[in-house]
Amino acid sequence: MSANTPIRVLLVEDEAGDAQLVKIDLRQTRGEHFTVTWVESLGEIQPCLQASDFDVLLLDLSLPDSEGLATICKARLLVGETPIVVLTGRGDTDFSLKALEAGAADYVVKGNFGYDGLARAIRYALFRAEMEARNNLLVAALEAAANAIVITDKSAIIKWANSAFTRLTGYSSEEAIGHNPKSLINSELQDKSFYRDLWTTILQGKNWRGELINKRKNGNLYYEELSIAPVKDKTGEITHFVGIKEDISERKRLEEQLQKLANTDPLTELYNRRVFLECVAQEIARLARFESLSAALLMIDLDYFKRVNDTYGHSTGDKVLQQFAQIIRQASRTIDLPARLGGEEFAILLPGATQIDAMAMAERLRQQVAETFIPHEKGAVRITISIGAAALSADDRDGDAVLSHADTALYEAKDAGRNLCRWFNANPHKNQSITNK
Repeated sequence: MSANTPIRVLLVEDEAGDAQLVKIDLRQTRGEHFTVTWVESLGEIQPCLQASDFDVLLLDLSLPDSEGLATICKARLLVGETPIVVLTGRGDTDFSLKALEAGAADYVVKGNFGYDGLARAIRYALFRAEMEARNNLLVAALEAAANAIVITDKSAIIKWANSAFTRLTGYSSEEAIGHNPKSLINSELQDKSFYRDLWTTILQGKNWRGELINKRKNGNLYYEELSIAPVKDKTGEITHFVGIKEDISERKRLEEQLQKLANTDPLTELYNRRVFLECVAQEIARLARFESLSAALLMIDLDYFKRVNDTYGHSTGDKVLQQFAQIIRQASRTIDLPARLGGEEFAILLPGATQIDAMAMAERLRQQVAETFIPHEKGAVRITISIGAAALSADDRDGDAVLSHADTALYEAKDAGRNLCRWFNANPHKNQSITNK
């Protein structure tokens, strides 16, 4: 309130002499100006409020239409949030506390205002009302926030949590207050070093921000983006922490979906050509560092696949590709990397495999595919595959170079009649093949 703005006082006092003393006391106050409207009963308050606004209510508790502490309760219903200062003839502490509990902002003893006492009580009541309004506004804003907000003490004991916290975690504020968040929502999927770094940061008075996986009350896991800000007192000591939590589970799901779309073939869900070549390049680099290691690559093509599409339709062709993808997934080791390079062309990276290992796997895969059929109304759909295999070498420039070697062996298998496996050798007279008997 501006220092030049009069403080509007509504005085409810049935004793004319006491009312006059209040007016005189306030008139003599230096530095502030008061305008006083005087009525003698509670029943006169409502008409006054309809005619004008007031900043404070000065209330005598002994009125013609009300008596004692009940007067405060009745007045509160009439004036709403307007602060009430009680005028009382009793100076005992017990009664004063009861008056404050009933809704009074302050009280003064009649005939004992002291120097500036009444004005000071009014100023305090207005200040307290302003602070309460401000606090209520802040709490309302925090409650309205979409993100969960938690206030803890320095030991991470929850002192307050908003409604969004309940929606996020499943714990009500009553269940959360007095507990450490770790005892409620810790999924134990973050290691000790994660929390050690977090605490090191915030105890230094710095803000911390990060992502973690937490657990709801019902046991479900969720991704959370957490920001923690230290709160300091006037001396600079940390007293509280404010945590803002955002559920990012849906964002994470979309990110994973986009990552999957970027890295895999949508039909077979095998890795795509780009990822495969990146992994081959990494394996070549590993071979350059460790000369004793070995690795191989199988390049696979479905024989006469165009006939399948032409005879049975593209829908059946897609089922054939999916069935074949499942076969090579099951035939591959955990460390192997199967991929669809495009069309009916597939490849498998075999880390640690020798020529013997690669050709043995190629033959097992060829036989399994030859024994597989897919039911169709026109008859069982059977396919065969041709496989070209090549070793990875530290001398290879990149993944395309290895694919080129395996592709050479693959075309030798096709030229020799298909449904064959061949190994690439720089000397074509030494190329080896395994045929179906």
